[in-house]
Amino acid sequence: MTIDLTKTSNNQVVEDATKLTTVTSTDESSSSSSTTKPKKVIYQSSSSLPYNDNFNKRRKSKASAKHFNTIYHQYNKCFQNYYHGYQFLKPNGQYLLNLKPSVNHWQLRDLIKFNNATNDIYYSKDDSIFQYNVNNYHFNNYIKLNYYPRCFDHEENYIVTGGLLTTSSKIFSLNLQNLTYESENTNGINSASVSRRISKGLFSFYNPDLNQLNTVKIGEMINNDVKLYKSGNNQFKSYICNNDTNLYCLDINHSNFKCVNKINCEVNTCLNNVTKNPQNDKILTATGDSSSIFLIDPTTSKPIIKSINSGHESGFGVDYHSNGLQFSTVFQDGICQIYDLRNLSRSLAEIKSTRPGHQSGAFRVVKFSSQNDLNDLLIISEHVGRVHLIDLRNLNDEVNNHQVIVVPAALNKFAEYKSSVYNNNNDQCEDDDFKPPINIYNNSYDDELSFTAPLVYDYDYLTNTNPKLFKNFNYTPPPPSSTTMPSEKHEEKPTLNTPQWTSSSSENITHQQHQPVSPRSSTSYDIDSQLNDIYMEYNPTNISVSSSYSNNNNYCDDSYQQSSNHIHGEMELSGIEFINANFINDSKIIIGCQDSGMIVWDINGISRRSIGSFDFV
Repeated sequence: MTIDLTKTSNNQVVEDATKLTTVTSTDESSSSSSTTKPKKVIYQSSSSLPYNDNFNKRRKSKASAKHFNTIYHQYNKCFQNYYHGYQFLKPNGQYLLNLKPSVNHWQLRDLIKFNNATNDIYYSKDDSIFQYNVNNYHFNNYIKLNYYPRCFDHEENYIVTGGLLTTSSKIFSLNLQNLTYESENTNGINSASVSRRISKGLFSFYNPDLNQLNTVKIGEMINNDVKLYKSGNNQFKSYICNNDTNLYCLDINHSNFKCVNKINCEVNTCLNNVTKNPQNDKILTATGDSSSIFLIDPTTSKPIIKSINSGHESGFGVDYHSNGLQFSTVFQDGICQIYDLRNLSRSLAEIKSTRPGHQSGAFRVVKFSSQNDLNDLLIISEHVGRVHLIDLRNLNDEVNNHQVIVVPAALNKFAEYKSSVYNNNNDQCEDDDFKPPINIYNNSYDDELSFTAPLVYDYDYLTNTNPKLFKNFNYTPPPPSSTTMPSEKHEEKPTLNTPQWTSSSSENITHQQHQPVSPRSSTSYDIDSQLNDIYMEYNPTNISVSSSYSNNNNYCDDSYQQSSNHIHGEMELSGIEFINANFINDSKIIIGCQDSGMIVWDINGISRRSIGSFDFV
């Protein structure tokens, strides 16, 4: 039996609960007799007796009332934890409060990475890359940059970052090395034209062995994506997607850089992301501000192997399955496509956002589960508040293999309240660098602080039944707990442990309507576009009119800022990642929430390996 909490009345849920509950109680009238045997009471609804009469009979002793309260509480907790979500995740997710990951460009949101060797989460925060250890719960500033990174990547504990040189950057006046035109392949651009151009793309490489950070200029415009791969002892290859339409290929030896290739995939197409095939170093896959998907061999004179027309606009994420045969791409019109290299004539599957065609539902990041996790799960993040869980074992539309985690803004308020209560009760203050996870749901009978709404839903429910389930609501802390006895608490009919919501019309967020997805490139709304006259007057010949700078910008100290980090009651996301992937059946999903915290949720690997299935009865 599955109950829809959004539609089922409190009375009905209680009635259903009582049908399932059997307790043992002692009649008060005969409690003084030592020979009186306990009698078995089965709680059932009866058409001949009013509901209140049935309930009053259940409260004949304090023990029975207390036991009923416990069973009732656990019954509700069952639905709070598992509602729609028991197939993919374990019951209790956790929330990491006050990590505050930053997003420094409104479209670039692949900003959560995980280091399997050290169990560290890397994330961007303002002008730094922070690390958080999932074992000891400590975090620290790993790299302090002189600019706000728009993207970053890592190989082990080596870090690369990409960004944009602006007048507010601390390195604006420094004479940085310029690698933009040092490659042998300059695409036929004459030297006079090159000398007049301005390089604004920033690239940094952090070598932890030397504790050294090197920054250079590469690319004429903002660097949208960087990737780092180890090629030898203290040797790396890095690929950089720039809005000047070029893919830059760098060799890194210790901390020395050499640009070995510059590839133009398509005229007037700014590149947004790139990734390497895990089984073939000669195959890269990239997408950008067009419908094209590019297969690239950076080692040849004609690097474009194939260009696939996806039929969708502006790709912002691409990832490979560990077998090197399948890859997935996501587009900002809310479409995800899965391809097989052995047959590129059409996609294997196409997955839609819960809000296709709207900015809130734009797909930003896609990730396959790792090789150690049997590669059967795909996660996709929407721009605002939703992460899709796709079972790759069966992509048949008729099978329920598609669920969505919803991330409401109220969750952060709940975590703040729960953290403050626990710190006060324990008479201790949390260390500045110590951030233990907060359980979203109850883990014990005594813990009364639980987020009282499900976070995992079927895709169909969010799409067709309740698409704005957290709109205009905020979490309100519960009233102080009463000191009355359990029997006194239930003089009135118990009610469902419904969410602690209050309407927030007075604090209604400004983004009341979904904004259509813009077909413009990531340059169009660049927050740094109005920094100085040089940028405004700069008009490279390779960039189309549609990629010109827009006046609709938000700018504050070289970072993306806005009045609210949530839309329709859901938080904007900064990234998604699989963590603890070195251990089978011990993987987790982590979801970064912009300027707030992170959700960590265990994947239910054991149940996903089960052949059978079950429902609540």
